[in-house]
Amino acid sequence: MTAPERRDSTEVGPVLVTGASGFIGRHVCESFVAGGATVVGLARRPGSLAAGVRPAPASDLLEREAIRRALGGVETVIHLAGRAHAKPEGKHDPASECQRLNVDGTKLLLEEAASAGVRRFILISTVKAVAEESDNALDETTPPLPVDAYGKSKLEAERLVRVFALREGMHAPILRLPLVYGPGIKSNMLRLFAAVDRGLPLPFGSVHNRRSFAYVGNVTEAIRAVLRTPAAAAETFFVSDREDMSTPELIRRIAHSLSRKPRLVGVPVAAL
Repeated sequence: MTAPERRDSTEVGPVLVTGASGFIGRHVCESFVAGGATVVGLARRPGSLAAGVRPAPASDLLEREAIRRALGGVETVIHLAGRAHAKPEGKHDPASECQRLNVDGTKLLLEEAASAGVRRFILISTVKAVAEESDNALDETTPPLPVDAYGKSKLEAERLVRVFALREGMHAPILRLPLVYGPGIKSNMLRLFAAVDRGLPLPFGSVHNRRSFAYVGNVTEAIRAVLRTPAAAAETFFVSDREDMSTPELIRRIAHSLSRKPRLVGVPVAAL
């Protein structure tokens, strides 16, 4: 019996990661650098890139000439950058920003990637491209019905990827992610960890929901898996840890990991 063939990051050639300084982007970059790949990182703050990542000569998805230069010699694009929510932020209209970054930015990146001869293009999307909430588990057969500007813009970006991939013959899987956690997590999950660590009472004891999560290391491995699998070329995948949890169960696990006692209060869901 022969030993299995060793697979590492060099198989995908030079990689451009957009959103490279973000929570998921940093983990992806570190993983591919550790595997021996040449990684170019596109980020609004190039100084915050992981060690070993070459800064792209662009800081915005709509800088066409700079994007063109960044794609020189690149064989694989992992597209994480974009507007991550539809909440008001600063002076810009959130719906317009979702359109500009998630749709127009993805279209420009696809156009330049095709012109540069990029062979593989992975779009990191979201479960919100399908639904905000559902009484049934979402899967690849669920008809997409996004409800806000963010979800709608990510679904439109997915459709752009499908059109370009078919026309250009790109290997272009799409990954739809739930809430992703791990070292460096920010936003609501970080606030939840802090609240549990401080011993604050949390009013979720009567909640009986189910929610999927994905550890950032599992997301990175999912990216590797679809990159090296020819059958994944035109497929869309939901990625998760395979274990869905209610909010109270999540809080209990966080408390256990922090050696704290969970303080759950049974407030009626209607009151919440």
